[in-house]
Order: sequence, then C-alpha cells, then structure tokens
Amino acid sequence: MANQTTIVVATNNPGKLKEFKLLLPNFNIISQSSLGIVPEEELGETFFENSLKKARVANTASGKMSLGDDSGLIVPALNNLPGLRSARYAHESATDDENRQYLKNELEKLNLNQAKAYYVCVLVLVRDSADPFPLIATGIFEGSVKTTMRGENGFGYDPMFYPKDSNFSLGEMDKNEKALLSHRGKAIQILKNKIQKLSSE
Repeated sequence: MANQTTIVVATNNPGKLKEFKLLLPNFNIISQSSLGIVPEEELGETFFENSLKKARVANTASGKMSLGDDSGLIVPALNNLPGLRSARYAHESATDDENRQYLKNELEKLNLNQAKAYYVCVLVLVRDSADPFPLIATGIFEGSVKTTMRGENGFGYDPMFYPKDSNFSLGEMDKNEKALLSHRGKAIQILKNKIQKLSSE
C-alpha cells in the first residue's frame, strides 16, 4: 500500500467508492470525505462539467491526484431524465428508494412498465493543480428500466435496470459481474488504459 499512488475520489457515495476500489486495485483509493473535503453544488449542464469540477475541487483541497465521477441514468421516454439529477430525482435529499419509486411513478403516468434506458459515466482525472490535460473517460451501459424491481445488490436504480439482452437486473448481479458490464467499469478500463499509455511514454 505504501508504494501505491493515491487517488482521491470526489464522491461521498459509498457504493461508487466500493466500485472504484474493486476496479482500481493498483491504486490507494480514498474518498474526499475522509479528508474532510466538502463538495460544491453541481451546477454544470453536462456530466463532463460536473465531473471536472468535482475533480478540481478535490485536487485543490487535497493536493493529491483526484478523480471526478459524474454519472446518471437516462430514460429517453422521460425527456432524458433523471439524467444529471439522478441522485436527486425525487427531491434534493432523496434516498435511493425514493428515487426508484419516483421513477416508477413517472413511467406509470405514461402507462409504461418498462422503457429503454442507459447509464452514463464520465470520469475526469486531474493529476495536479497545473494539469493542462486532465484524463477523460466515458462509459455507456445500455438496457431498460422496469417498474418491477428485483435484487438487493448495487445501489441507485440498479434493481430497476436490466442490461440489454439480460433477464436479470443489476440488483440481482454480484459486484464482480456488474463491474465487468457497467458504465463505470467501462469508463475505468478506458481510464486505466490512458494512464498506462502515459506511464509507458
């Protein structure tokens, strides 16, 4: 552990932090909250803007390499919502259960019991305060959301999200299986490849 590079992950979401630790085993992953860093309000109009801001805030406060993650669920039938407000869909301090119930209600208003959807994850890695070239990685995970919720694993909308060509929700998959398929898993793999390429140059 002493020889591992530390990355401060700009999230207070314990589910996300677990995924980063699982998917980035060669780094010492710590949360911004463990350093007392208070996140700023997300005011960006895109996932990229929010992710970059998160990374810069964490980097400025910690002086360490920092990783911003902004991700969300997009349902085209609901005008691309929850989108940027995925964690606050029902209201500003909504729980996962409240957000899922709100999404279920919005689908039912349209007489839908399922709809096409996809998860998006945008990662931005800021290496230092003078970094003119933050590393950016994007992952997309296609599937559908259903009003039928199954499984206790994962977090967020996972019990409602069914990957394309799968009969199982993310809530029914174990963490390793989900990590290989998910938007965050795909984005992290792209990020790792970029880090390795720079390290070998």
